This record gives sequence, structure tokens and C-alpha cells, in this order.
Amino acid sequence: MPTQQEDLLLCLQSSLRNALATFGPTSTQYLNIKYMVDELTTKIALDRLSLSSETRRQEDEVKKEA
Repeated sequence: MPTQQEDLLLCLQSSLRNALATFGPTSTQYLNIKYMVDELTTKIALDRLSLSSETRRQEDEVKKEA
């Protein structure tokens, strides 16, 4: 099930396509939405990386305790 951030990303991507078709690739509208998409994509990737690192750290601690 998608997270809230992933749902937001899908909506922003749809808006980005609409802005591209309506205003073009150099328009302020398109560039602003593209910035938001890029920013959110980066945040989601960093959150996943952070969670992956935390999971591995916890697994390592369990192994050390055993």
C-alpha cells in the first residue's frame, strides 16, 4: 500500500505532465512542480535509505547479543 508521500508523488507527477502539456517545459508552472517532484523523490529515497540502514543496524545488534 502506498504511503502518503508516495500518493503525493503520484499526484505531483500527474500535475507535472499536465503542466508540461499545457504550459511547456520552460514555464514557471512546470519548473515549480518539477522542483517539488524532485525534492519529494529525494526525500522518499533518503527515508528508505535511512530505514534500510536502521534495519541493518538492528540486525547487527541482535547478532552481537546472540
